[in-house]
Amino acid sequence: RTTLGASKMAGGARRRGPEASAKNGDAAEDLPELEEGQWDKDKLLDALHWLKQIVALVCGVAFGLLPVTGLYGLAAFAAINAASAHFFYHSYLQLDEDDYGGHSALLGEGFMPSVFVFQLFWILTYSFAHF
Repeated sequence: RTTLGASKMAGGARRRGPEASAKNGDAAEDLPELEEGQWDKDKLLDALHWLKQIVALVCGVAFGLLPVTGLYGLAAFAAINAASAHFFYHSYLQLDEDDYGGHSALLGEGFMPSVFVFQLFWILTYSFAHF
């Protein structure tokens, strides 16, 4: 017995053949999959945007609970934000940043909204915890 869909793909997933789709009741055709390590530019920028928002929320609450104030807190947040984004696309995903617009495009994506989220949670948490 032979199966047409048993070939290995780059990411380790198996491609399903027409018999497997009909057997499982799935009428949708197989969509082409991205090779491992390839990201669409829009999806990468969206992922970086939301990563920075989560980092901003966590840093805002942490800096508010710890009585961090002034320019040192803002500078520390900017460094943490840039470092987390750089780690994500350079070390974790191992992408070539030149294919996606360079460091400035990737580090700048979602930075200003994350500064707003950071300041909002930093001020609220500091005010509720220390006053």
